[in-house]
Amino acid sequence: MSKYVRRRGSKTLTNGHIVMNYHCCRSGTYKPKGKGVKSLKSQVSAKIGISCPTTIKVRQSTENVVVQYFPNHKNHENHFEHLRLSESDRAAVAGIDIREEITVDSGRKMLIEKKDIHNIKRDFNINGYIKRNEVDAVSVKLWTKEIKNNGENCIVFFKEQGQSGNDYGLKDEDFLLIIMTDFQKEMITKYGKDKICIDVTHGLNSYDFNLYSVLVVDEHKNGISVAFCFSNKSSEDVFRIYFSAIKNAVGIIETTTFMNDDIPAFIMLGVM
Repeated sequence: MSKYVRRRGSKTLTNGHIVMNYHCCRSGTYKPKGKGVKSLKSQVSAKIGISCPTTIKVRQSTENVVVQYFPNHKNHENHFEHLRLSESDRAAVAGIDIREEITVDSGRKMLIEKKDIHNIKRDFNINGYIKRNEVDAVSVKLWTKEIKNNGENCIVFFKEQGQSGNDYGLKDEDFLLIIMTDFQKEMITKYGKDKICIDVTHGLNSYDFNLYSVLVVDEHKNGISVAFCFSNKSSEDVFRIYFSAIKNAVGIIETTTFMNDDIPAFIMLGVM
């Protein structure tokens, strides 16, 4: 299975014929959009850095359409994960139970990822998905205001990019969002005295933000996330704000065991 794309628009010859060339989607070099550095997916870019010779050439006249197909791919293997879902597949996924409907012959749909589901939910407005603004930073700010206006108190700290960070030891371009729901506050109060753990997820999104999760362990040895911190940086200032926000929300937690994710800044702080 292969996908072909047009690099340029159609060309009209002097005799009125229209010519279109389609090239293998794997040809070429990956060019990131925007000014930021975006993390590539685990399977790396679909672009192979050089050309693949397979081509479809189409010549259209008022009388007929002539297609020339050069089928031999070179310089890469054909892998489903480098193919995008077609519009028909996206529409199909939006209306089916994936576990029941996708079969061994489903091609690219067999390799649907969370990102695919996220994009489909957004584009088909499934389950009330709402993107509040095309600019992600503005969308997040609007979401935090909406949460506060609804009377929810799960946002225990928020500093947007561009906001002065002098009062917190942060730079103006730093981002910091700390979330702690009522349930999470209850869980850390109940189980935090025995064990508190820190888990770090690096490169969470295209902006290379990190997610710092605080977890406790219940009586069944199950981990429960009790706080989330999203930030573009890893520093003592960020963790000091994080732990102080937790302390302000639930008070001082004296724990028997504290496990961190091998980040030196955690060891320097003892605020909980």
